[in-house]
Amino acid sequence: MLSIDTIRAAQNNDLPAVTAVIEATESRVAALARKAAQRMAPHGGARFADYADEFAQVGRVAVWDCLARFTDDTEESFMRYAYATVESTLKDAVRAERNGNAGADENAMKTFAAMLEATDGDAYEAARLAQIIPPKGKRLSAQRAEAARLAWQGAVSLDKANADSEAPDQNGTLAGLLAHEDPEPDDEIRPKVGRGALVEAARVLARYVATPRDTEARVCVLDALELAAQGETTPADVDALEDALKVPSNPTERRYVLDAMGVLRSAVSTVTEGALTDDLRDVRDDRMAESSDKHERVRSCLDSMGQTQRDILRHSFGIGGATVYGWGDGCDMAGMCEEVGVTYAQLKSYRAKGRRSFAKRYVAAVSLTDPEWAGELESAADSKLSHAGRK
Repeated sequence: MLSIDTIRAAQNNDLPAVTAVIEATESRVAALARKAAQRMAPHGGARFADYADEFAQVGRVAVWDCLARFTDDTEESFMRYAYATVESTLKDAVRAERNGNAGADENAMKTFAAMLEATDGDAYEAARLAQIIPPKGKRLSAQRAEAARLAWQGAVSLDKANADSEAPDQNGTLAGLLAHEDPEPDDEIRPKVGRGALVEAARVLARYVATPRDTEARVCVLDALELAAQGETTPADVDALEDALKVPSNPTERRYVLDAMGVLRSAVSTVTEGALTDDLRDVRDDRMAESSDKHERVRSCLDSMGQTQRDILRHSFGIGGATVYGWGDGCDMAGMCEEVGVTYAQLKSYRAKGRRSFAKRYVAAVSLTDPEWAGELESAADSKLSHAGRK
């Protein structure tokens, strides 16, 4: 058990005390490191192990740094402080990796160095060959090869003179070459996504965000989801949802979830820089907002119906992620009967009544905002909802 005396001794660079502190925090640091590695390599494998080792070392260094800054007088407060610091440090490390950290791991550098020798110093050719020449298991991905090349070549100073420029002033540097000025500066906000896209993204993420056990974290996540569903978000909310997000392993579903998270990140600039004017909305945003309203209206109408009719309609059209059994003459009647728990005759009756009941509710909901469109919907429902609801 770690004591405050041991912590004080470690702060005075007592080697056995420092070792004791590292050992006492090792299990928690390793768990946080694996959690961080899971964000980078959710499918496990060699990359997960590499990230776990790398993040574990980052966590140990963070614990070491905590010793110099700790000023409280109990071991419990030190452990809380250390774990909070490690978790925050690892989150920053994950973001740095995701945002294109130009660092390269040791194995990648060894492979790149071998290819560099084979190409007589041509770094770009070495990066290409590192992806195809080494045996399976040693080959570099395009990202790792590029990171190795950048790490080997090093950064180029923006103050370096531009050889292609004859100007002696600041335009003769790389910084001057890269400089850009808006010829018509204005104060308008140029959002990346609109409110409709943000609301749809929030509904997707709500199905994949795990509720944290910690009370404070749970409140942050739930508040972030609620605000996003209303078309608002902040950088802190995005971070909270990203930490609680469980990315599925299915490639298609995974892409779907990550795209929704990307929409949420892009929406931050929209909601934190000021209010949007109508002229900044585009056609896509209007379409998504309209679609969002329709989906909400459908869900509200279904929720107001009886359970059996509601379940039959959901399984007929796949609403809310329900299994789709079809709705016409060729639907899987036996499968739906087993799913809902009704007989064949009951299913035909409930389905016909349910569709008529839903149509009345939906027309009534639309009439509150668009009476003319509601009249057209009512006429269409009268003409189509015949033959026991099969048309």
